[in-house]
Amino acid sequence: MNKKSIIAISVLAIMLIVGIFYAIQEQEQVAEQPIIEENDENSEQLPDEAISEQEENNEDKEDIEDVVLERGKPAPDFTLQTLSGEKASLSDYKGKIVLINFWATWCTYCDEEMPDLEKLYNDNKNDDFVVLAVDVGEEESLVRDYIEEGGYTFPVLLDSNMKVSRNNYYVSAFPTSYFIDKNGNLIGAVPGMMTYPQMTQILEQIRNGEL
Repeated sequence: MNKKSIIAISVLAIMLIVGIFYAIQEQEQVAEQPIIEENDENSEQLPDEAISEQEENNEDKEDIEDVVLERGKPAPDFTLQTLSGEKASLSDYKGKIVLINFWATWCTYCDEEMPDLEKLYNDNKNDDFVVLAVDVGEEESLVRDYIEEGGYTFPVLLDSNMKVSRNNYYVSAFPTSYFIDKNGNLIGAVPGMMTYPQMTQILEQIRNGEL
């Protein structure tokens, strides 16, 4: 098998993953948690002790409402603190294609994926695209040191209590990425690490209306 064939198969594989979208559930208020198919080969599970600790510290967990994730419907909006100390919301980026990347500094595959996310961001930030890198469950100082050491320039948001990742987007392994269209609607999710060619292929298909 030649190199071009291998690349073509790899791109096809990632697009099949993107094709795993959430089933539509017509319920008045409460919907079943959508299923994200995990890829154990390029993602890492959140340690159980970290989940337990965050649940104990989540004072508002009794007020959490079930969230419906449905392709073509509005993605759950959220507001989080950035590393610059400001507040940023998903809705602030309406009019752009958004890649929400849930990650953590301890995640090996996240670390491998970061340079490609940076390249994708820099190659497209002046157009119609933005990366929102949402760190999950870690101290601001730890995240800041990691981002500064890597020289990353995309927006970094802090989901320190894991409400957004776990309760709004049902993330249980890292990295997990969501693509949002210019109208703020959910396109789909990719569990596990992506490469730059895969990211670019998905972005172009979104721009061309193929996803």
